[in-house]
Formats: sequence, C-alpha cells, structure tokens
Amino acid sequence: RLTASGMDIPVGMKNPTSGDLSVMLNSVTAAQHSHHFIYRGFDVATSGNELAHTILRGGVNKFGQTQPNYHYEELVRLAELYNQWNLKNPAVIVDTNHSNSNKQYDQQVRIAKEVLHSRQVDPELHTLVKGLMIESYIEPGNQKIGCDHIYGKSITDPCLGWEESERLLYTIAEMC
Repeated sequence: RLTASGMDIPVGMKNPTSGDLSVMLNSVTAAQHSHHFIYRGFDVATSGNELAHTILRGGVNKFGQTQPNYHYEELVRLAELYNQWNLKNPAVIVDTNHSNSNKQYDQQVRIAKEVLHSRQVDPELHTLVKGLMIESYIEPGNQKIGCDHIYGKSITDPCLGWEESERLLYTIAEMC
C-alpha cells in the first residue's frame, strides 16, 4: 500500500481470503493517499496513487467454503461502497478463478460472461468493472512438479488452455 502510493500506474488491491471488502477498500484508501516512510534505507515521500483499485477474488468462510463475489449484487454493493468511501477513480477487476470459481478453472468462461452481462445491464457497473483476471496457459488444467512433465501445463493454479482462452477473448470482444 505504501509503495503503491508512490506509483503512477494502476495497482490492484485484492480482497483478503476472508472476503472482507472493508480490508480491500482500506488498502485502496491507503494507496490513494500520500505517505512518508523508510524504504530500503531511504526516506520516501509519496503523493498517493489515484489509480489504486479493487480486485474481487472471492473468499472463504469460517467453514472453509468458498464465497464468490462476482455476482451482480456484489458488484452493485461494491459500487455503493466506492461512493460511501469517497474513493477516486472507482474501478474493479474481477478474478474469474480462485475462490470465485472454487478453483474450477473451466468455470472461468461462465463467470466472465456473467460479469460482462452485469456490465451490460447496469450503466454504473459498465463504468466500474474495468476488466477480468483470467488464469490461462497453453494447456488446460495444471500438473504437479515431479510428475511426467507436460510442456505448457501450469505447475501452480489450474488454467484455461490456449484454445479456450482464445474463444473467451473473442466472446469478451463481442460482448463489450
């Protein structure tokens, strides 16, 4: 947050895994304001980054169940919170994987379409939602390190493959 307050590029702040939006908005508030701090031994003064924005990644409740936060109602609530918090340049990127998809990477296409539909039906959301974060790689899915290595398959989060990603990009272009 402090470092982001000194940058002149968009910097996204994800909601924590708890899903608490106030923690995320506090991060944006901090990044949008000026700070004075020590960084790597240097005395640093920043003027604030008005391009700091939110990233919705979903959350996990106290029972370990995923709680998505990309649905229309959650996006409307975030728009209301942006207004209440009086933050500059309201913007959100929706992470279509992680807790929003319950780590079911193949659901990213459906989630992206739903978010784009929400943008189409609500002018405020059309302005607020600036993009999608999509896990994509050459081959679909993921693999464990040490197994038979498949070139182009993720060793971290499961991803859409190249063909699915290409189709999704065309869908996004048509819907926007």
